[in-house]
Amino acid sequence: MKLNTSITPLILLIVAGASIYWYFFTGTEQPPLSASSSKNQAQTEFQTLVGKLTPISFDTSIFSDARFNALVDLMTPIAPEPAGRLDPFASISHVDLSSVSSSSPSVNKK
Repeated sequence: MKLNTSITPLILLIVAGASIYWYFFTGTEQPPLSASSSKNQAQTEFQTLVGKLTPISFDTSIFSDARFNALVDLMTPIAPEPAGRLDPFASISHVDLSSVSSSSPSVNKK
């Protein structure tokens, strides 16, 4: 029984390897395309696409619409924050206290 269980994965591995070899290394060989023909084809395709893009126009009347002009900017101003430690990966025991800003909140002692 042990012989059967050790041979089965080996047979599956051989079949998989043969399948991969057959898929990638057999079949009809097609001659490679010449560089000039692919360049000309790519250039022609690019010029065709540019020709299709040229007639595009945008309707800018939305910018004069009352609903567009009624939009309000909800941007929240971002206050500048002090920079952190010079080396964030340095151990805490090596922190230079002179480089730490004093903008931390103070604790009121009663």
